[in-house]
Amino acid sequence: MRRTNLGLAVAGLVAALAISGGQCVRAARPARSSQGGQDDQKSKTQRYVLTGTVQSIDVPHHELMVDGDDVPGYMDAMSMPYSVPDERALKALTVGDIIRADIVVHGDDAHLENIKVTGHAKPKGQ
Repeated sequence: MRRTNLGLAVAGLVAALAISGGQCVRAARPARSSQGGQDDQKSKTQRYVLTGTVQSIDVPHHELMVDGDDVPGYMDAMSMPYSVPDERALKALTVGDIIRADIVVHGDDAHLENIKVTGHAKPKGQ
């Protein structure tokens, strides 16, 4: 008779765990990201130095097109648009300005800060 009661108790415990979806076991384990730490890296703000030449300025959209040099550890030289939250900084620039700025990267978002004009490119053909 005792074996039957023990067997029923174990079966009841197994059934209770199955019904609860194993929540007792899951609650004891720390949560893990399926991306293996990538979320931690995305949440950190990183800064890179950009140098390049201003190709166009779109003040209403807070955007600056820059023909940029290599940014070691981030990207190769290329022309691309950058978000610039500081409208005053955008308005102070002109096409052809050679700039140095910080690319601030946080997750999938990137924008320019601390934009400094270091020179002015001569128009092509001169």
